[in-house]
Amino acid sequence: MLKKLSLLLLLSLIVLHTTAQSDRGVVRNLQNVDLEPFHFGFILGLNYSDYTATPSNIVDTNQQIWYPASKGLSPGFTVGMLVDLRLFEYLNLRFTPTLGLGQRDLSFSAFSTTTDERIGNPTIINIKSTTVDLPLLIKYSAERVGNYRPYLLAGAGPTINLARSKADPILVKPFDVQAYIGFGCDMYLEYFKLCPELKFGFGLLDSLERNHPNMQGTSNQKFIDAISRLSSRMLVLTFNFE
Repeated sequence: MLKKLSLLLLLSLIVLHTTAQSDRGVVRNLQNVDLEPFHFGFILGLNYSDYTATPSNIVDTNQQIWYPASKGLSPGFTVGMLVDLRLFEYLNLRFTPTLGLGQRDLSFSAFSTTTDERIGNPTIINIKSTTVDLPLLIKYSAERVGNYRPYLLAGAGPTINLARSKADPILVKPFDVQAYIGFGCDMYLEYFKLCPELKFGFGLLDSLERNHPNMQGTSNQKFIDAISRLSSRMLVLTFNFE
């Protein structure tokens, strides 16, 4: 899914750029919009998120080792706003607070330390995810060609998790820091800019809450002990209206 979305948007940008170069007589929309010192917009899109879990290789009391793994990127919904500040001709600073709704699934498989064989079926744990992301991004734009202008962006920002539940076997921390990198294209329509954008986010902190108040001393403690580090990652496909 990740490769398909990246390839689709990249091919779209190439086609748009080629079309713009071949159509020299096109009327330029919003010719002075990029000269504004700052502007606002709103964001709608999809997110695909999961956790990468590093195994701890701890042997439990039953002489088993539990190995955590991601079930893959799960789809969700993203909505937000953006504030864009023009720094130079090709460089902008933007703040894009967004609300992300989704779910991340972890799979735990038990292996015997004596036979190295898997014991039973994997256990699936669903982790609900409702996050407020507050990234600060640098946007570097290419030269405008016709009504299209591709760009790259990178930045970082805090993420606040609003969906923590102490009833879940795995409890994640309420705070993380994400690093972002991505690309997109400004499409100048008659009255506004439509900007398809693909962005990758990588968690920089360990998201696992090890002192889970409701799981200590229970059978679910083995899932927490099985993880050495839990890191979030996210793919976000958005359409910015500016």
